[in-house]
Amino acid sequence: MSQTEPLAELVKSKQIQQIEVWEADTCRFLRFPLGEETTGLLSLERLVEVIEVRPKEILPIPELPKYLLGIANRRGEAIWIVDLFYLMGATPLHCRELIPEVCMAILVQAQEQAIGLLVEQVSSLEVYNLKNLQPFTAQTLPSRLLSFLEGYFVDSEGNTLALLNVDTIIEKVENLDREI
Repeated sequence: MSQTEPLAELVKSKQIQQIEVWEADTCRFLRFPLGEETTGLLSLERLVEVIEVRPKEILPIPELPKYLLGIANRRGEAIWIVDLFYLMGATPLHCRELIPEVCMAILVQAQEQAIGLLVEQVSSLEVYNLKNLQPFTAQTLPSRLLSFLEGYFVDSEGNTLALLNVDTIIEKVENLDREI
């Protein structure tokens, strides 16, 4: 019996079709704390890599917007590091009482290079049904934050999980010359 025969049997019994429907309606996400009271999600489809970054090793660049911490080295490549907490309205990294010795940079691909979204830690990988994504409204969030978030899910414990709009964040970094 070849290895493809059991697969053929699954197709005939329509079990594969059910799996495809399940996958079409769901997406995998990286979960991480986003400030003191908020939890963020990022689609794994947008993820390049997660790396450790020591905040002391981020090279600051003068006259950049405050949400850009500077540049970090990743295997000889310069990576822009975005203070995701600050961009989302929380206390900037350099103003916190306790600055972690090691943070995590969630790398997402921009046009020419990867951009690192700095968070204190990465919590888990999770799966959510895209049909359950709820929109944020101007009543639930400050308007300046609405463009950075696609919506939210509610987990099994009732926690709100904010889904990042990676395209808007990348666009903000790529359009630096307009802000300087």
